[in-house]
Amino acid sequence: MRRLIRFLKFLVLSIIVVLTMLYFFQEKLIFHSGEIPQDYVFQFESEFEELFLSAEDGAVLNGLHFRQENPKGVILYCHGNAGQLDDWGNWAQELSNRYQYDVVIWDYRGYGKSKGKRRQDLMLNDGFLFYEYCKRHFTENQISIFGRSLGGFFATHIAKETNPHRLILESTPTSLLDIARNQYPYLPAGLLLKYKFQNLQNVEVIGVPIHIIHGTSDNLVPFDHGEKLFRLSVAPSKKFYPIDGGGHNNLSNFEKVYFDALDAVLN
Repeated sequence: MRRLIRFLKFLVLSIIVVLTMLYFFQEKLIFHSGEIPQDYVFQFESEFEELFLSAEDGAVLNGLHFRQENPKGVILYCHGNAGQLDDWGNWAQELSNRYQYDVVIWDYRGYGKSKGKRRQDLMLNDGFLFYEYCKRHFTENQISIFGRSLGGFFATHIAKETNPHRLILESTPTSLLDIARNQYPYLPAGLLLKYKFQNLQNVEVIGVPIHIIHGTSDNLVPFDHGEKLFRLSVAPSKKFYPIDGGGHNNLSNFEKVYFDALDAVLN
C-alpha cells in the first residue's frame, strides 16, 4: 500500500512538473525564432528598404519593403512561425518580382532584429504599424494582406479592423488551441495555452474578399481548418484553393497548382 501511495505521489508530482514546464516553455514550441545581429546587413538582388517601426510600449519591429518601379499595389506579408527575414525575405522578393507588387514583410517580437515583450495583444497589434506604413504609400484598395500559417492570425486581426483590397490565407489554422489539442490530445491545452490566437471569430466579421489556400495532406494544420474558415467566412467574395497532396511546408513544390492559385488572386 505504501509503495502504491509513493508511486501515486511520484506520478502526480511528475505530471505537475511536466505541465509546469510546458506552460513556461510553450513559447519555444510556438515561436521557432532566432535572433539576427542588429548590425546585420540584408542582401537581396531586388531594390528594398529596411524598416524599424516603434510600438507604443517601446518595442521596435524590423521589416523589409521590396519595391517595384510601377507596382500594382502592395502585399503586406505575415510569415510563418519558423525563420526570420534573412530567410523570409527571399520569398518576399520572389513574390514581389513575380507579381509586380511591392511587398512589406516584418519579423514578430523575438524574431530577427525585432525586439519587445511577447504578449498576444501586443504582438497582434504590431501588425497595424506595418498596415499604417503601407497606407502612407498606397491607398487601402491597393493593399493585399497575406498570412501564411501562424501569420494568418496576424493577417485576420489586421483585416477585421481595416479595409484592405483582399485577404489571402495560406495553410492557416482555425485557432492555436485547435492545433494544440490536435498535437497534444492528452494535455489540458485550454488551461496551459497562454497564446490563444484564433481566426474563427475574425473571419465571421471580415467583409473583404478572402482567398484561402490549403494543402489536402497538411499534417500540422489539417485541411479541414481551411475548409472551416472558408465555410464561416462572411466575405462577399471568397474562393478556396485546395492543393491536392500538399503538406504544410511544401506547397510551392506543387508549382503549377500553387502558382495557378496565386495567379488567379494576384494577376
